[in-house]
Amino acid sequence: MLATIKKLMKSWFAAVLLGLVMISTAFLGQQMDVLGAFSGNSGTWVVKAGSQTVTPKEFNSLFERMRKNAEQQYQRQISTQDAIKGGLEKQALEELMSSESLNAMLKKMGLRAPQALVDEAMKQQLAQYPGVFDEITGELNLAELERLLTQNNLDVETYRKGLEGSIVEAQFFGAMTAGFKAPRILSSLQGAYSLEERDLDYFIVTPASVGAIPQPTEAEMQAFLKENAARLMRPEMRVIKLVRFNAEEFRSKVTADPAEVQKRFDFRKDTLSSPELRSFVQIPVKNAGQATQVAARLTKGEDPAAIAKSVGASVVNNTDKPKSAIFDKAVADAAFRLPVGAVSGALQGELGQSVIKVTGITPAKVATLEEHRAELEADVIKSAAANKAYEQAQAFDKAHIEGATLDQAAAKVGATVITLPAMTAQGQSADPRNPPNPKIVTKEVLDTAFGLPANSDSTLIEVTAGDQFFVRVEKIIPPSPPALDEVRPELTKLLMGQKQARLMQAKAKDLSDRARKGESLAAVAASGGYKLVSLPKMTRQGAQQHEALGNELLTTLFTGATGQVFTAPVQGEGGGLAVGKIGAIRPGDVGQIAQATEMGRQGFARGIFQDINTTTRAWAKDEIKPKSDRDRAIKALGEDPAAYAEKKDEKDKAKDAKSK
Repeated sequence: MLATIKKLMKSWFAAVLLGLVMISTAFLGQQMDVLGAFSGNSGTWVVKAGSQTVTPKEFNSLFERMRKNAEQQYQRQISTQDAIKGGLEKQALEELMSSESLNAMLKKMGLRAPQALVDEAMKQQLAQYPGVFDEITGELNLAELERLLTQNNLDVETYRKGLEGSIVEAQFFGAMTAGFKAPRILSSLQGAYSLEERDLDYFIVTPASVGAIPQPTEAEMQAFLKENAARLMRPEMRVIKLVRFNAEEFRSKVTADPAEVQKRFDFRKDTLSSPELRSFVQIPVKNAGQATQVAARLTKGEDPAAIAKSVGASVVNNTDKPKSAIFDKAVADAAFRLPVGAVSGALQGELGQSVIKVTGITPAKVATLEEHRAELEADVIKSAAANKAYEQAQAFDKAHIEGATLDQAAAKVGATVITLPAMTAQGQSADPRNPPNPKIVTKEVLDTAFGLPANSDSTLIEVTAGDQFFVRVEKIIPPSPPALDEVRPELTKLLMGQKQARLMQAKAKDLSDRARKGESLAAVAASGGYKLVSLPKMTRQGAQQHEALGNELLTTLFTGATGQVFTAPVQGEGGGLAVGKIGAIRPGDVGQIAQATEMGRQGFARGIFQDINTTTRAWAKDEIKPKSDRDRAIKALGEDPAAYAEKKDEKDKAKDAKSK
């Protein structure tokens, strides 16, 4: 219902509102057309929409943001090449053609964002990011700004351009929708629809009601396998021998060398230790006289924030800072020289004068070997185990290269050979009751094994220095349908279930036919010993409380007519087929509909606003007729367009020939 109403809104309301705005701005548009015809930098744009152009750099910026968003969404790395193959550059071009067409139309209407407004919006946005503005002077930190923009694949010019466009769009759409409220009739229709009441009577034909099901015959099972051979075909499987050299196997066999533990401690002592930390307040001052006044008031114990405000400054609170974290050397030296509670005089730093008061000292803590012995010994053991695994793997590889078989080379170095049961390329065992250990049969092992011919060995594959493996493909089992004995229990259960379902359907049809011919549903249910269930005043809004009945039953209830008899599968109550009848259909409670109407108006308004936005962008694109150059776009990404050339159909070829 909601989708239908929104469709109506798209078809007339948004278009009419947009048309009124366009009529009022047509004259301005005609004036701007002449100027727009001579604007744009021909030959270098990736997208051109009227007076608006998008440079290769700007396209690259949007594409990279879209690619990184895709990586976050799919939780994997996506290269530029894969993104282009997936059509991401086309999505970026479409997005730019849509947005730049709208910007071009708004310019034709004479809409501009004052530079002062853009500057203020830029300042407010950037102020949300720590470090962009200096905490003391309030000056813009250009290096931090550049880092922030680069991190988001932007530069200042592109950022300002996008911000200006956003401001103009906000003003335009804000003017179009200011004070708008969705007509009450729309949400009232939705409220009446969702709260309409329907009565339902039903009973369930259960599996037990059709009696015991005989087991399928041998002939029935063989016939099923023959008819479904292609669908039941098992994938190729391989029997693999695996030798793994893993550091974990050596952890219990090595000890931590005390000399190596001491060596690691000496190397990491500084990072394991905690430096002295100082907490202090800092108040910027304009001159020595002001510094003397501020220092005197701090010494008396007055509130630093009040003191700073009285001299037109803001107090800077520094909590638990090591000396290396204090940017200004003069401030750092004073903060680490003074005792707790002491106040400095005027400090001339790189950013101006200030006065500080030390409020706390946390002494340095020098690390000792005993404190960190356990973790250092664990690191030493881990490295030693990895070295042992690596040495064993190298000895195995040497023996194998010199002519030893896999088993002989493994025996020579004391490694274990594991013969794995037949499995697929995805690691699924032929026997589901005996799945392979995923820690042993990894993706690297499977990829290597399924890239080899039968009766062949891999080279030594190194995953990490402490994890190497070697595989041999003993046997390749081609794709084949399963033998009956392999699937007999599962197939028996399946065929018995199908027979049971057919019997239930036949019984449900017979019972429902009686009800359709005029017999009461209560009498039909009683004749078969079924329990009749009555659900009065069912509403679409409250249907989720009965979701166990299944979607098909509920859909039939809310789309059918009064007196309609139907059958539908049910999910709960042990399964089965429901035989139901729709009773009275009546309007919902007036009070509840009125409440739902008011609650739904905001949702309808949001939907209409979105429709206006979509319709406006589509209209602008149709009017401006933007152009895009895919080859330039691909070049902007550092790729060769020829590598991503698309095949043209006969219609495109004829069009090209005609243009020549």
